Amino acid sequence: MAIAEHVEIFKKGSQVWNAWRDENPNLTPDLSDIDFEKDVHTYKEMYDMPEFTGYNLSHMNLNRITARNSYFISCFFAGSSLNFSDICFSFFQNCSFEETSLAVSKIGSAEFHECDFTNADLSYCSAEETNFSGSKFISTKLSNMSLVKTDFTDTVINEARVYGISAWDLILDGSTQSNILIEEEGTSITVPTIEMAQFISLLVNNSKIRDVIDTITSKVVLILGRFTEERKAVLDTIKTELQGRGYLPVLFDFEGPSNRDVTETIITLASLAKFVVADLSSPKSIPQELTQIIPNFPSLPVQPVIEETQREYGMFEHFKRYPWVLDQIQYCESNIQALVTKVTENCESYVATKT
Repeated sequence: MAIAEHVEIFKKGSQVWNAWRDENPNLTPDLSDIDFEKDVHTYKEMYDMPEFTGYNLSHMNLNRITARNSYFISCFFAGSSLNFSDICFSFFQNCSFEETSLAVSKIGSAEFHECDFTNADLSYCSAEETNFSGSKFISTKLSNMSLVKTDFTDTVINEARVYGISAWDLILDGSTQSNILIEEEGTSITVPTIEMAQFISLLVNNSKIRDVIDTITSKVVLILGRFTEERKAVLDTIKTELQGRGYLPVLFDFEGPSNRDVTETIITLASLAKFVVADLSSPKSIPQELTQIIPNFPSLPVQPVIEETQREYGMFEHFKRYPWVLDQIQYCESNIQALVTKVTENCESYVATKT
């Protein structure tokens, strides 16, 4: 619990607080368990937000504080303990957290602009949609953090320890990452980036993951086509037939305009596939998809198929000059089983000639 005297001094403002700290250099202030919005903020207006500028909050007990919807500008937290705290939705500008412990704290949707986390401990923190733009993470402990859509724009991340981290959809524009450490029980692996650390850790510590990767690259089949109600029924039947033969079919549904994310998704799926089934019936997006795949994957067989009453689109003629584009197969919708038999025979034969 916070010491009442320390709370009252803090409420008098940064000049009084900092002077008192200077007069008592050997004292460890205790503001633990306080709510900065309710306990120390004096509202001047109804919607006045708590703002604290220039406070020396170093080397003190701030465990289990609540500081939601608060502003901290140029505050010094170095060497303090903020474990098990809740500082979601708060704003920190140019603050120092050197050698500060924030372990097991909630910092989701908080903003830390140009802050210094050198040698800080953020292990087990939940940092969903947190913004760390322009901050420094040098030898910072990030182990077992939850990072979802976390913004690391223009950050410096060096020698951070990240064992057990969960990282999804990170924003890393302009970020400099190096020497990211995966450490546990005396073992250490160094990788270039946080995302790679998560993957390498799974790969090294879980033999089943390695088996999954081998399985994926030997059994995935990418299915492309038109996803109207009528055409999707055919594609679903092809998918079911392939599954029954031990493959892992992936349907890519794309009806909108091409963009960078779609292009990267197509390339990623193609890089995992053993072969591609491209249904040219009633084409819409498939010309764009094949443009991304065929010229860039010379070892990936592409099997074009088309419903027997239709004709291929005009520009497909251009792709026939690539040896890995197999001869087109016409099919009847009432006999998809025969189609899949022919597709798998053709593609497996082509793969066998290249191994």
